Amino acid sequence: MTDNQRAGVGASPYRIDGKIKTDGKAEYIQDMDFAGLLEAAILPSPYASARIRGIDCGAALAVPGVAAVITGADVPGFYGTTIQDRPVLARERVRYVGEPVAAVAARGKEAALMALNRILVDYEETAAVFDPEEAADPTAPLLHEDLMTYEKEPIVNAIAGTNICSQFRLRKGDMEKGLALADLTLEESYEVPRNHHACLEPYGVIAQMEREGILHIWTGNQSPYVMQRSIAALFGLTWNQVRVSIPALGGGFGSKIYPSLEPLVVALARKTNHRPVRLLLDREEDFCRVTNHGCKIKIKTGVTRDGVITARQMTTYWDTGAYADCGPLVARNSGFTAAGPYRIPNVSVDAYSVYTNLPVATAFRGYGIPHLTWAYECHTDHLARKLGMDPLEFRLRNVVRNGDSSHTGEVLRSVGMKACLEKAAAAAGWVAGKPPRPVDLGDGRFRGLGLACSWKGSMRHYGSAATVRIMEEGSVEINVSNVDMGQGSSTIFAQMVVEEIGVPLGRVRVQRADTFMTPYDRTTSASRGTFHAGTAVRAAARDAWRQIQDHGAKVFGCAPEEVYSRDGKVVNPKTGEGVSHGALLKKAVIGGIDVIGRGYSQMPGGTGLDLETGQGANPTSFWMYAAQIAEIEADTRTGQIKALKVYAASDVGKAINPVNCQQQIEGAVSMGLGIGLMEELRFDEKGRLRNGNLHDYKIPTAMDAPEVEALLVEVAHPLGPYGAKGLGEAPVAPAAPAVANAVYLATGRPVWRAPLKPETMKKIWQEAGEEV
Repeated sequence: MTDNQRAGVGASPYRIDGKIKTDGKAEYIQDMDFAGLLEAAILPSPYASARIRGIDCGAALAVPGVAAVITGADVPGFYGTTIQDRPVLARERVRYVGEPVAAVAARGKEAALMALNRILVDYEETAAVFDPEEAADPTAPLLHEDLMTYEKEPIVNAIAGTNICSQFRLRKGDMEKGLALADLTLEESYEVPRNHHACLEPYGVIAQMEREGILHIWTGNQSPYVMQRSIAALFGLTWNQVRVSIPALGGGFGSKIYPSLEPLVVALARKTNHRPVRLLLDREEDFCRVTNHGCKIKIKTGVTRDGVITARQMTTYWDTGAYADCGPLVARNSGFTAAGPYRIPNVSVDAYSVYTNLPVATAFRGYGIPHLTWAYECHTDHLARKLGMDPLEFRLRNVVRNGDSSHTGEVLRSVGMKACLEKAAAAAGWVAGKPPRPVDLGDGRFRGLGLACSWKGSMRHYGSAATVRIMEEGSVEINVSNVDMGQGSSTIFAQMVVEEIGVPLGRVRVQRADTFMTPYDRTTSASRGTFHAGTAVRAAARDAWRQIQDHGAKVFGCAPEEVYSRDGKVVNPKTGEGVSHGALLKKAVIGGIDVIGRGYSQMPGGTGLDLETGQGANPTSFWMYAAQIAEIEADTRTGQIKALKVYAASDVGKAINPVNCQQQIEGAVSMGLGIGLMEELRFDEKGRLRNGNLHDYKIPTAMDAPEVEALLVEVAHPLGPYGAKGLGEAPVAPAAPAVANAVYLATGRPVWRAPLKPETMKKIWQEAGEEV
């Protein structure tokens, strides 16, 4: 029996959405069409900071085919993920290059663009600030004078009179005492610049005010219920007046979690007499819509001479751009893990989310963890060298284990950190205490290995719900609002149903998320799909099967628990004969009936984090662990660094689909290598993006991808379905510092700023006196 036939938990069947995608039949926003569809276009600000002295839209309204023109004056109110600080269109001032100032809906893109060209805006340019550390200074130009009056989520800790929209603080132990116990103290600064999600599918949204009073939004979004409730609040609607439907989604990586330009399209649709309005961004526009955060990191660590970490102090400055979006959450969710997966008795973290005059920064795969892992893992290798210790041995001596307390005071369980390190090391042939020696190829090229590890807390106790519907003829429908954007969650959910009910995989369909059809789930983020939504799907499948057993008991004259499934049929335990679900249900209920199972995931005992100390006994539903060893070749003549192979171990708890897990790890490694070797958004002195396209902004291609040996560690979680944990984010983080540490071991040259571009590395090696 092949894995595609035996498709339950632990098998690796083909993805259930694979064929429609490879056949080109998946329907994305760009493929959707409606009668009377209007196309939208946006007038962007040419300035990073300016006052708007006036806007004249008269000539734009006269363009043939134009149905609506709106400015900030037409759309009151603010929206935002953590702070309600963002207008739908700029009002009175603009805060970044590309900020929407006006928008047009017209019959065709050409008419919309013609109208935009006729809108006249009178600006007065003002002082701007682009560096988050400089912006945090109280003397910097303020982006939001009204910061303290904005509506905020409880986790926000804004500092009045500054651009610091939120500060996260973590305090554990006694920092002064911890540093005094150290024989060696090392203090360093690191930086990871902004980079981009570069999803295959650029952003798109359609909105229509339907005649029956329903606002219907079709959008490539990861969180339909967050969108529904945000839009309802902004426009004064009830939740049951707002329908959000998610078509096929071509990648998200965090860039499509929260409301972005949807409010703008809704504002246009409310002025078009029930005609639908579609906004499709081109690639350059998508680059300016949202980006990842840039971050500056200061780290100070004390260690004893035998390699025990006594204290760690960290300060991070997160560039959240002109509006907060999820910046305060990134500061918090990365901040409580910032000291790394190590047993450290004394920890101090100050994480600042800071406004700058750059585009809005939003969530990115890992939620800040790749930035911090870059810092603390490069720093860890520097510490090991100063101590004369093997980097692997140093980590094994300090990493967290079962029963240890996290830096927030949580007692850790099902910890796979040590197992990940050991599995990666065994695969690479790295023996603790005997670091591999770099190979000098004799012509300015060196080869070597580098190591890094990381952890991430999901920080998402949100509830999830699912239904599993068994039709009379035996097909099964899964309704769940977790969005499959390429990670394979639909296949995982289908495998769970196969496992619980026994139907063939080909008989299972997972419906696309729709707030009028699929039950509540807050977000598809934080690697929570398998753990939370999967728990709900499994519970719903079990509930549906219990109902089938009850019906079977009536028909067969047996106990419910005696009824079982075989080859997609319900088996009479007395005769061993199988009958179809439909035949059973028609015998059990006059006229037949569909069976609907319901399931929920509600994690018990979740806590927040104290605003003053960052302490909390159960802030995250599960932890993810990953360790990677990179083999690289460094050319000191050209500055070129090539990743040859990556040994990547991740603790998955239980591999529901082993091949899917391996694919997740391979993709994550590639994304991490992009952060480490090539990806950087470049802004000029006026805040204008200079490489906002896929020609000038480099991401890893198949030609750049090294061999990845994906290694699965299974340390089961007691609350995860079948013991599974989340996986998607943790493997991103170690790749970049593993490469940097390989360069350090091979050439002796430390690096502090990502990415390791050839021009950067060549300069470093030139200054070190290397041959060029």
